[in-house]
Amino acid sequence: MSKYLIKLKPLGKYFFGGDMTFEVGDKSNKDYNSKYSSYIIESNKFPQQTSLLGMLRYLLLTKSDTTVFSVDENRITNKDNAAKIIGQASFSVIPDHKLDMKNSSRFGKIGSIGPCFLLHEYSKEDGLVEEYFLSAPKDYQLIISFENSLKAYYNGNALKVPSIYKVKKEQLDGEENIEIVKYSSKVEFDTIYIKGNGSTIKEDDIFIKDTRIGINKSYEGKTSHDDKGYYKQISYRLRDGFSFAFVAEVDFDLSECQNVLVSLGADSSEFSLSASLISDKYQTPHYPDGITLVEGAYRVILLSDSLLGTEDIKKACFNISRSIPFRFLKTNVECENYNVLGGKVKRSAKKYYLYEKGSVFYFENEAFANKFVELVEGKEEFHQIGYNYCEKK
Repeated sequence: MSKYLIKLKPLGKYFFGGDMTFEVGDKSNKDYNSKYSSYIIESNKFPQQTSLLGMLRYLLLTKSDTTVFSVDENRITNKDNAAKIIGQASFSVIPDHKLDMKNSSRFGKIGSIGPCFLLHEYSKEDGLVEEYFLSAPKDYQLIISFENSLKAYYNGNALKVPSIYKVKKEQLDGEENIEIVKYSSKVEFDTIYIKGNGSTIKEDDIFIKDTRIGINKSYEGKTSHDDKGYYKQISYRLRDGFSFAFVAEVDFDLSECQNVLVSLGADSSEFSLSASLISDKYQTPHYPDGITLVEGAYRVILLSDSLLGTEDIKKACFNISRSIPFRFLKTNVECENYNVLGGKVKRSAKKYYLYEKGSVFYFENEAFANKFVELVEGKEEFHQIGYNYCEKK
């Protein structure tokens, strides 16, 4: 297996869908619409790891022998050989979350992919500079003290509620003023992205909203006269110099993949893909030290969206987190129509909930924190495709 850093630069606006879509089609799609549709849809800012996996599988097919996949017909022509390259089927959840020798290579020549992050590139006198950015942990610039914590119960589980303070930094008369204030969940704070040296950037300085309002029409060309006929779609763009990136381990030569046009997400959003060979010692981007002060506890931060069970969460004495819905599409090399509405491709029947990257979990001692790291990364089928990454701080 070779390790590659893969960069994805949007060529315009993009839309990364989640669990909901607009109403589609006609009355024959009533069941689909009742479950998944809404008149206002906002793109996720980052692609799902399952989408990155699907894009990479498709890329390997298009770069393989022409007897395996027909680019002109956009279909697999040799199912057995295709399965050797990309595996028999797309991502699925394994009941015990363990990969054995049989399914550890279930994506063919794709060994694993890492979490998606932001890469910023700019020129200096001595050459091109690359910096990575992660969304700041949810306790960024907080002071978390368990020294005099309060006991509380949530859903029958005992918790320790710490004292929480917010570090406010302001520029006054050209000088930085630092103020410690009591934290309030009612006060909204800017969403911050942070790079390896600890410097930060606001979300609005990376992502640009692209809002479109329109009117749906039926297949007969008639416009709906009720509220369902209108829709609002919020897509995003990245500011100059920014791109998405992730690490992939593949048994495939991607060195010639430079500025390759790929589609990712809804509306066939287009990206320029470039792959560069990197050392086996390359580390997944991580959070810098010293950005949060924690007293009397150890903390574990999620580096990617992660599946966690109820019993896993009980191991923490407190957490600052947010969960998001997660479904995945089920496809295999037998599929000839990848349209969700065509009936050939199904969504996972079960809706899962992942804890969002940047979520923070606190533990009374280091042994509990270490065990939690094992539980997170022990969901092996999720970890294999870039979910369930974390670090202890």
